[in-house]
Amino acid sequence: MTDTITPYQIPQWVPGETVGSSDALGWKEVIQRSYRLCAVDVVVPPVDHFAVMLQCAEPVELQRRSGPRWQRERYAKGDVSLLSVAQESHWRWVDTLEVSHVYLSRRLLITVAEELAAREVSEVTLRDVLVTTDPVLTYLATAITAEAALPGLGAGVYVEALATQMAVHLLRRYSTVSFQPHTSHSKLDGPRLRKLRHYVDEHLHDTLSVAQLAEQVGMGSWAFSRAFKQATGSPAHQYIVSARVKRAQALLTDARLPLRDIAAQCGFSDQAHMTRLLKAALGLTPRQLRTHPHVT
Repeated sequence: MTDTITPYQIPQWVPGETVGSSDALGWKEVIQRSYRLCAVDVVVPPVDHFAVMLQCAEPVELQRRSGPRWQRERYAKGDVSLLSVAQESHWRWVDTLEVSHVYLSRRLLITVAEELAAREVSEVTLRDVLVTTDPVLTYLATAITAEAALPGLGAGVYVEALATQMAVHLLRRYSTVSFQPHTSHSKLDGPRLRKLRHYVDEHLHDTLSVAQLAEQVGMGSWAFSRAFKQATGSPAHQYIVSARVKRAQALLTDARLPLRDIAAQCGFSDQAHMTRLLKAALGLTPRQLRTHPHVT
């Protein structure tokens, strides 16, 4: 996406203070940033994420033009303002504004839309909503903001679930979805399958997603998932798990390698995660596999 800025560049355009963020937390597809913003009259370039902006303090009069006409609304504590991906906007307010911005990636919205519609999606656009009172969005934005301020156990998984819920709600109530034309589904031929297998082998220690694999072959997530299962007989997620199990089984033949290191090299979240998946796939724990290395 060209001619857009990232959420991290917003302070270059809107004067104020960043008072909190998820920047150092390693979240995927969702960004949270809290601001105390000065009065402005400013045009902000298009941002490469969808934005849900939660009002956190006293009411202010908020004005925005992201289309042909200016809008003006009272923006009270708990209200949210929405802005679509790649949408230029002109903002005005005269009082200090305390807000939490939750940014969702375009990839997340398209992936969720494809899962909901069981069709390949070309684009998702949020309707032009300056201010809305929506308890569901308020709850989700508040929970994500709280997790950025004080991350708890399993914060990444928890926030991913909250972001997915937010995406579903936006798609159901505030979005226009454009679908790809009905055509025969692309097939994964031999060269592209080899490319995917090489990519998985090279990145097995990382967090791998279906969306990442789809990007490698230039397909949408839904069309890719369908094509991958047709080509291999199993879902892409299961292929990743199987690849991790096979690598772990091979590494376990080296008794010098600590189990936690093997888990990390294979992309398991921790040693316990590796143990559960090996037990499910092979019927043996890592320690048992070291004494039965030829189990398949």
